[in-house]
Amino acid sequence: MRGGWDATDTLSLSTVAEDHQIRAGAKARITTADCVLLVQERHADGSPFWTLPGGGVMPDESLTQGLRRELREELDCPITIGTPRETVWYAHASDTHTLTAYRIFDCYLLSDPRPNFAEGISDYQWVPRDAVPPTTLPQFRFVL
Repeated sequence: MRGGWDATDTLSLSTVAEDHQIRAGAKARITTADCVLLVQERHADGSPFWTLPGGGVMPDESLTQGLRRELREELDCPITIGTPRETVWYAHASDTHTLTAYRIFDCYLLSDPRPNFAEGISDYQWVPRDAVPPTTLPQFRFVL
């Protein structure tokens, strides 16, 4: 597996790769009986948005290694990584030639999250699944 990719992530990559840089990423779907953990970040223009915790995977990392690193950086929080689920694509508005394929994993926290503002996390919130904020990225609203 190169850069966190596997054979199930082949959404016409040859066509997409001609015009875009493809990045691998991993996100954590952390839930309670009725809530999901979201983090608030900011777009390049400063406008806030909500998303699942996680982010880009380095070329020398597996998806799970990258996800562990991201959660440590963003929320100072160790996790247990469970089953990989959907893969969603994110087109970066600030870099129109970059697409990230985020694999979403069911995860479990091993301590309380502590958001790291230096990593771009401005807030976190446990949100009822049926009351996801309207500024949640649409790709992640879909999988919640």
